[in-house]
Amino acid sequence: MADTGYYFAYDYIKNKIENDFTDNQVIVENNNINIVQNQKYNFENIVGIQSEFIEIDNSIIPTKNQIFESNKWTRSNGGEFSNKFANLNDINIKNINNLTLDFKINFNNSIFKKNWKNNVETNPIFYDGLLYVVTPFKELLAINIIEKKIEWRFKSLKRINSRGMTLWINKKNQNNSCIIIPIRNGIFCINYKTGKLNKEIGKGGFVKTGIVKAAPVVWEDYIVVATVDDQKIKYIALNNGNIKYEIDIHPLDRKFKGGSPWGGISLDSKNNLLFLTTGNPRPALIGSTRPGPNKNTNSLIAFDLKNQKISWTFQEVSHDLWDYDLASPPLLTSIRFKNMEIDVVIVTSKIGNTFIFDRVTGKSLHDIIYKKVPSSDFINEQASLKQPFVNFPDTFMKLNFEKKDIDKRNLKEYEELISKINNYNFGIFTPPSFSKDTIVYGLHGGAQWPGAVFDPYYQNLILPVNQIPWLLRLYVTSNVTYPSNMEDEYKLYISNCSSCHKEKRQGNYKTVDEKNINFVPNLIKIYENNYNNINDFNNVIVSNHENTFDKLTIVKIFELFKEWDKKIELSKDYKTNYQWSQFLYSDDLPVSNPPWGKIVSINLSTGKINWEVPNGYIYDKKIGTSNFGGLIATSGGLIFVTGTNDKKILALDSFNGNEIWSYSMSAAGSTAPITFELNNKQYLAVISSGGRYHNYTKKYGELYVFSLQ
Repeated sequence: MADTGYYFAYDYIKNKIENDFTDNQVIVENNNINIVQNQKYNFENIVGIQSEFIEIDNSIIPTKNQIFESNKWTRSNGGEFSNKFANLNDINIKNINNLTLDFKINFNNSIFKKNWKNNVETNPIFYDGLLYVVTPFKELLAINIIEKKIEWRFKSLKRINSRGMTLWINKKNQNNSCIIIPIRNGIFCINYKTGKLNKEIGKGGFVKTGIVKAAPVVWEDYIVVATVDDQKIKYIALNNGNIKYEIDIHPLDRKFKGGSPWGGISLDSKNNLLFLTTGNPRPALIGSTRPGPNKNTNSLIAFDLKNQKISWTFQEVSHDLWDYDLASPPLLTSIRFKNMEIDVVIVTSKIGNTFIFDRVTGKSLHDIIYKKVPSSDFINEQASLKQPFVNFPDTFMKLNFEKKDIDKRNLKEYEELISKINNYNFGIFTPPSFSKDTIVYGLHGGAQWPGAVFDPYYQNLILPVNQIPWLLRLYVTSNVTYPSNMEDEYKLYISNCSSCHKEKRQGNYKTVDEKNINFVPNLIKIYENNYNNINDFNNVIVSNHENTFDKLTIVKIFELFKEWDKKIELSKDYKTNYQWSQFLYSDDLPVSNPPWGKIVSINLSTGKINWEVPNGYIYDKKIGTSNFGGLIATSGGLIFVTGTNDKKILALDSFNGNEIWSYSMSAAGSTAPITFELNNKQYLAVISSGGRYHNYTKKYGELYVFSLQ
């Protein structure tokens, strides 16, 4: 029996439909593309306020708030500032080789084996001798560190949502304190000592808020959450769980879906500001039904908690067509200039940018320039004319895919790809097309949901970076039947083509865990002018088929396609679709040159990259693979990183990126580690659960806790 209670079970059964707000194969009806444009683009270049100061002060003294945030870990990502930095140095560069496994706990060590449900992306929290972790089996556990055992176990009916949890200490009645954790369509308040629901809050400890991904925050007398299904900021009263306020993140007259705040939120209690990053508009790769910039999507938003309103916003990508949402949690810190200090918010992006803004005013510290970008060849798409570019700090990834990026490790496949390279579109902000597949970097990072770390002693930003090529595809499907006067031509198509391309020419598109499993192209070409030419049509057939077709058959099938497409276009009964997948060779590794994943350190005083190193081993060679776990940093000069399929947790020297310690686990770590101190002893803990993408081969569930010998 699950511990989530009867009300939650009743609500689940009553509303059993589950919504996936990150689905990458949304189908868009084509009957309402001519929406009146009522949102204006703003392409005015931004002059950074750093120009007002002579230089940045390199004599760093972290603020009291920064030290306070670095001394606790009672909220996923390391506190309200989301810095993932620990002001602990008992484990340090000098003694790291003495770090050994203290104990481990197998989450599936039971008579009846549980079904693995999902990789764990929730960063653990720690308080008063107990480590709180989410497992891949719909559970929240409290681990007694001294006794090395599970203190209590909370079993959920549904999987626990993926981005974090928060511990609220009730100062009036500490025994009534609870862990606030999102599950399905609401949040639960679970007593931190007993694992039992706090039934004074909501309905039996459950508050139906809508779907929450990011770790909630506690501000004054409220729990504050950002919901991804209806995109609102909601205030929940701590005394009873009632929802007091609901404020929309997006304009009420918006013409798009999505823009969800799933990446993370951070709290500035001093200025009563909540910071959140938002996802891309939906549908993701086709924007014909959502003209304009799609305000507040792909954005950093500062929310005034006192006045229940948005204080300021910054949108990185306008009218996004590449899934370039801001996925990383915003970081809060202070930057020191000569004789003064500025409270700032920092956000890193999928396309390699680092933005730094004054928290209160929203002014950028550095220049942001808007430049012209390619237009779309889709007649109904009104792509943004410009997008933002930054030169300071240094960009931490390459955004522009080029022919020279293609790896030659498999010469046969390399030569085949090069021979067909004109079948692809690529280039910075080149829109997806119905005519050609588009190759891009950045769809899942650059910077992804694990986010960056800020070291307040050296003003260094450290982050895991992905450099993986992706294929973006647009295609059309329709249920319109072939022209009735072309029965003979249709029979030719059925006998020669339908076994692969299907009876209605819909092709065969299937991805599993972002890997392309089946790809037989769709043959409905109403948006491809070159298919109106018999010579182009013939060339495509010859270049893509080993079997030869006689000329008469090709001509008849060509005539069928032309008339069939005209019928579909006139009927308006068709749908536009999109799909993405990693661009791989047959060895299931990216077609581009490695590294495909790296760790980067950027100094925010100089704006320069300190160092960058590949992260991830293949056959005992440090190639640099995808990074989907996370990292933390400490004042002991260490960076602990996980998230690669080699199943390792590494320690890097924060001054140069050198690997100085490692440990092999049973599966990849899928969230950032945590470090904490208990009885004057520092510990490091990491969850091993495997990853969600195709290259993560092992699915598991285990906790590793390390300490010095």
